[in-house]
Amino acid sequence: MKILWPRPKMPVEKMRIFLALLFIFAVGLALRFNNLSGRSLWTDEFFTLFQSSGHGVDIVKLVDDLSKRDSPVLSKPGDFRLLLKNDPARHIQDVTASLLETDTHPPLYFWIMHIWMRVFGDSAFALRFFSVLMGIFVILLAYRIGERLFDQRTAIFCALFAAISPFSVRYSQEARSYSLIMVIGLLSSLYLLRLERDNKDQDAFWFAVFTSLGFYTHYFYAFVALGHFIYFSIANRGQGTKISKFCLAILGSLLLFSPWFILVAVKGYNFRNTEWIFGYLGIFNKIGDIFRGMVRYVLIFDDPGLFPALSFLAGLAFFVYIAFYGARGIFAKYRRQLWFCLSIFILPLASMLFLDIAEHAALLRQERFWVFSFLGFIPLAGYFLSLGFSRNKTVTSMLILLMLASSFLVSSVQFGPAPEKICRWINKRSQGKSSVVFACNVRGVLPAQSYYLEDDVYLLPVSDAGQLTDSVKLAAVLFDRIFIVRHYHRADNALMNGFFMEARDIGAPFRPGEEANMDDISAREFINYAHNHRKIP
Repeated sequence: MKILWPRPKMPVEKMRIFLALLFIFAVGLALRFNNLSGRSLWTDEFFTLFQSSGHGVDIVKLVDDLSKRDSPVLSKPGDFRLLLKNDPARHIQDVTASLLETDTHPPLYFWIMHIWMRVFGDSAFALRFFSVLMGIFVILLAYRIGERLFDQRTAIFCALFAAISPFSVRYSQEARSYSLIMVIGLLSSLYLLRLERDNKDQDAFWFAVFTSLGFYTHYFYAFVALGHFIYFSIANRGQGTKISKFCLAILGSLLLFSPWFILVAVKGYNFRNTEWIFGYLGIFNKIGDIFRGMVRYVLIFDDPGLFPALSFLAGLAFFVYIAFYGARGIFAKYRRQLWFCLSIFILPLASMLFLDIAEHAALLRQERFWVFSFLGFIPLAGYFLSLGFSRNKTVTSMLILLMLASSFLVSSVQFGPAPEKICRWINKRSQGKSSVVFACNVRGVLPAQSYYLEDDVYLLPVSDAGQLTDSVKLAAVLFDRIFIVRHYHRADNALMNGFFMEARDIGAPFRPGEEANMDDISAREFINYAHNHRKIP
């Protein structure tokens, strides 16, 4: 039988590339789904919940009101949980007003999540699934960037690195804006490279759009924009038409961002509202933060022990070996490409280091802020892996396997204070007993603590030592058990937990019971031995 319209065959090389990308996408997707909903939501993800629901102002007012009360105020966990749920009565205007009134973040991610929660719900899986999708898109964009800068073989390794980097996997599983930043940054870089090569108006337009979206996602995206500006201005000096289009694109992005900038300026933005950033001295510590941060792009082994330590050292040695040979080649053959990558990689680091030194800050200590430099590191790492694989397949394959193991294990590690396990412990210890949880009266603590507590366990916010004393007196009459919980921020233990919460003896009629420490949260039990309880009114 004669076929009138024979199906065209895909060339062998294109078929290989397609199958390689398909395999990389499958691996990247599997890593990002690994234990996606098995981990507790943590403190920052609760910010996403109540800000995206439009209840940010309500949470802050409630916390402030409780802190000003002269007498202790008992609450039900459900009272706080209501403010974390998707509320049909709230709209994007409420999200915007909430951010302007109570937070320090620009609105794009929270606008998206407000709509996302309407469609997919507000479970941990639903919240994080958006970041997973963005993480998969990062793999595709890494391939496009590698193809634009180098060649198809290197592009495959850029996609592979983006898929299996534990840093990329970690922030593709968090209900925060960092995977969205990766997508926007790579799209902006891609259109910048297209503008440089083709000098087309539409590329300048889309570069302006994605740069403004970067500003609307995080203020520190300005570091990436600075890298783009320095690279393009120097690499294309003397090319008047390109420079003119680029400058118009930058002005256009600032114009698009100006409505939010004006709102924030009128309201008054104080950078020091993010108090956890400040108060960290020591230039040598900050330099150490730089080296630790770069290594974590490739390998993250947070669990203590001999095997993780040896794996980390072996992986680091492999990467240094591969980078050494890759650096020699890239200097000789791809100097312009190297300048592009280093501009985006170094400028954010240099900007954060300057702020850290000038303001005694701790930006470099915050792993998530390394996402901005990661945009320039992806094509560099892809090039190193590609060249390393052609030079020494064994060493490069060992590094890839270690990265896969690291990315698989990193999904089981909490980002920070995560209350699910400690709440389950409290719920179990409270069965058949009248119980109350004392929590430091901080908006990052109360919503998190309420989310997993059962409603027959009361929640009592405490703001200072005086309120703690009054709360103990109240609990002595009403409760069989007290649980004092402390949330520890990895940058500084005092940020979410007052020193007064550390008391090991709160006096009669309570005696210390058991203590538990789980996922950066500790809980100490106190048992009332007087047995003179009455029912809670």
